[in-house]
Amino acid sequence: MKQFETKLTVRIYDTKLIESLNTIFKLNKNRYQTKNQLIVELLERGIKDKMKDFPTPPDSPAGASAIPPVFIKKDDTAAMLKQLKEMLSDMHSYNKQHIEGLLAHLKMSEKMSACIYNILLAIATDEPVTKMQVEIGYMDDVPKRFIEFLNELLSAVFDDDDGDSEDIPNVVN
Repeated sequence: MKQFETKLTVRIYDTKLIESLNTIFKLNKNRYQTKNQLIVELLERGIKDKMKDFPTPPDSPAGASAIPPVFIKKDDTAAMLKQLKEMLSDMHSYNKQHIEGLLAHLKMSEKMSACIYNILLAIATDEPVTKMQVEIGYMDDVPKRFIEFLNELLSAVFDDDDGDSEDIPNVVN
């Protein structure tokens, strides 16, 4: 059996279409050993023909340079730049909101994980843990070794050639 197998099942209810397919297959016995080969070729031809209906963007810089430039008035350029600026501003606001939401969820997950870790550690060392301690956040502190590990990861991510560590976020609980 092949490592990667692609399979497509097609149901054809049009008897005239099936008869035409069978006729083509019978007339080309030397060309196609199976109906599957015939159907695949017909699909390829149909798809190639159908793709002509859709505009295709150039796939290389050379192809892009073949598109003639459209000369527009200075007023049009200013309006377009203004529209682009507004669009970028909106995208920035949208992304900022979602990133802030993600950070809030990550911070909550960090606290919950730390709490679970600290509870398990307390149980393993036979320390008494009360419901009140858990509810007031007594167990929420991220263990020091995890903070150090996170700081190492962040310094590796934000490490630059200058050795400047101003860009590294400070992890504080």
